[in-house]
Amino acid sequence: MTETNDRMTQTVDLTVIGEERIHCQSCEQRVSNALRRLDGVQDIRASAQTQQVEVRFDPSRVQPEQIQAKLERMGYEVTGGTT
Repeated sequence: MTETNDRMTQTVDLTVIGEERIHCQSCEQRVSNALRRLDGVQDIRASAQTQQVEVRFDPSRVQPEQIQAKLERMGYEVTGGTT
């Protein structure tokens, strides 16, 4: 867990492992836009090059399982956890 601006935040690092991939910058933006709609998500880094999605969030407002479920509803199979 890391502290940012006097608020406790956590980071979840997810890797896309399924057939559906993050292919391009538009896909990265689509992932970022979708996750930003979740209450409590503060920062997203999605990479087509590494197939990594890093999400900084407020655990009092959103849980890692909700973030992962959102990606799965978008068609991405992911694995990973909080740091």
